[in-house]
Amino acid sequence: MWNTDLSLDLIVETLIDDFERSMKRVEAPAFEKSLQELHRRFPNADTEELMDIISLVCSAYSYSRGDKCELVITAPASFRLKTRRTEDVVSDLIIHAQRSIVITGYSISDYFEGMLDSMIRKSTTGVYVSMYVNDAEKYEEQLQRLKVYRGQYLKLFQYNKSKDDQMAALHAKLIVVDGVTSLVSSANLSYHGMQGNIEMGVLVTSSDKAQMIIEVLKELKRMKIFLPVADQKIN
Repeated sequence: MWNTDLSLDLIVETLIDDFERSMKRVEAPAFEKSLQELHRRFPNADTEELMDIISLVCSAYSYSRGDKCELVITAPASFRLKTRRTEDVVSDLIIHAQRSIVITGYSISDYFEGMLDSMIRKSTTGVYVSMYVNDAEKYEEQLQRLKVYRGQYLKLFQYNKSKDDQMAALHAKLIVVDGVTSLVSSANLSYHGMQGNIEMGVLVTSSDKAQMIIEVLKELKRMKIFLPVADQKIN
């Protein structure tokens, strides 16, 4: 069935093109181009065999493009779990961000200052950084450098506490990078969140889920539940 002048690149491009066209419900018969190309390349194969090839390739392609999720933990070093550690994941997400970083923090300690510096450096290279905090005044010392660098590429927002419920808070702990990868965790931006506690979270690779998180934060800003730190007012 196989021959020596097979152009794998052409077949792969044709299969991907047909697959994505079928996903968009294009009127042309699904995989018509792929079948034609495969028939030309494999004249001894019947249509059923070629459709088996297409099905296998599409399953692999769909899996590679699908949502992915993995467990992330904070735990004592003696815990020999085969999972990534919260501190490593947070650091990697910030360091490797190419376009944007969205991060929320309920509790922030001096332990996180190195990562805050990394966020500042990213903003100076054109990466959009948006940080949402629960109480900017409480963490004035930790956030001071962020305030100095605020501008087009670095924005700082604070939860706008309501006088009707002073116990309500921004308690979400998450990071979204480049609109694709999201860490949703129980861990605060502190030593105990990164090292001392038992914390768990999930690292999700999905542009759809990342966009949902971003849209929720945008809506909360529109509702003035989050305000720029300089504009903070009590309702």
